[in-house]
Amino acid sequence: MIQGSLVPNITIFDEHGSIDREKTGWHIRWMFEKGLDGLFLTGSYGAGPMMTTEERIGIFKLAKEAASEFSGKFLLPHVGCIDTKSTVELAKAADTIGVDAIGAVPPFYYKHEEKLIIQYYKEIIESVNTPVYAYNNPETSRFTFSFNTVLKLQELGLKGLKDSPLNVGFLSRVNYDAKVNKKDFQIIIGTSTGWLPFYYMGVRATIGGMNNWAPEIMTEMIKATFEGNMERAERAYLVMLDLSAKMHFTDSTIASHIALYARGFNAGFPRKPMMLPPFDDQKYKEIRGWLARGFETLGLEMETGNDSPIKD
Repeated sequence: MIQGSLVPNITIFDEHGSIDREKTGWHIRWMFEKGLDGLFLTGSYGAGPMMTTEERIGIFKLAKEAASEFSGKFLLPHVGCIDTKSTVELAKAADTIGVDAIGAVPPFYYKHEEKLIIQYYKEIIESVNTPVYAYNNPETSRFTFSFNTVLKLQELGLKGLKDSPLNVGFLSRVNYDAKVNKKDFQIIIGTSTGWLPFYYMGVRATIGGMNNWAPEIMTEMIKATFEGNMERAERAYLVMLDLSAKMHFTDSTIASHIALYARGFNAGFPRKPMMLPPFDDQKYKEIRGWLARGFETLGLEMETGNDSPIKD
C-alpha cells in the first residue's frame, strides 16, 4: 500500500520552455530530504498535458534515478492523455521503468460516456503489470466517477482511486465497500485539505501540492498523525489549511514556483502560456511572510536559499 505524503510535483522549465532537468532533479531530491514519501508525476502540477510523450517518460526516468538515492520512496506516474494510444504508451514505459503504481485521469477535453471510459481503463490495465489507479478529477476531465463506475473498474483489476473532489458520500461508500468486502483497493486523496477527516476513515495517503514549496509542514502533519500525536497533527493541519487558502490566488502550478522563489530558491519557470509575475512584485515578499509565520507557529526552521532574484 502507498502511504504517507506524496506530491504532484512541478516540472521545472527554462526560460525557453525546455525541461530543466537539473532544477527538476534538485527539487525532487530537496523534497525527499524534507521527508516527502513519494511523487505523483506529470499530473496537472507537473504540466503533463503540456508535454510530449517523450518528455513525460524522461521525467519518469529522472524521478526513478532520484528516488533510488533514498529508501522507501513511492513513484506514481500519471499517464492520462486525451487519447488511449498515448496513455497506454506512457503506461507501458512507466511499467518498464519500474514504479509502484500508475495513475490516469479519464481522457479529457471531449465528453465521453461511461462505457468508453471503462474501455479506456481496461486497455491501460491489460497493458501493464503495475497496479493501475484511476484519477477522479471532473474539473479537468469532464467525467465524474460514480460508485457503480468504480465497481465495474474493480472487476477489470483497478487497484485504486486518486480522488480530488473529496465527496464524502462517494468516497466513504467506496472505502467501506472495499473494507467490508475485503477488496484489494486503495483510496488516495488528491489534496491535503481533507487529510485528517479522511485519515479517521482509513485513508493513509495524500497527494498534496504544498509539498512542492513547504514539504516540512506536510511532513510534520503526516508524521504526527501516524505517531498518534493528534494535538500536534491538528495544529499542523490548521497551518496547512491556512497557507493553502492564501496560496489559491492563482493557478497552483504558478503558485508553487512563486513560493519557492519566495523561499530564496531559483525555481525556473512553468511552461507557457503559464507565466510568473515580475520578480519585483510584492507578492513574493508577502508569501515569504506567510511561510515564515507558518513555520514559526509549528516551531520549525524555514530553510531559505540564496539563488533567488527576490531580495529582502
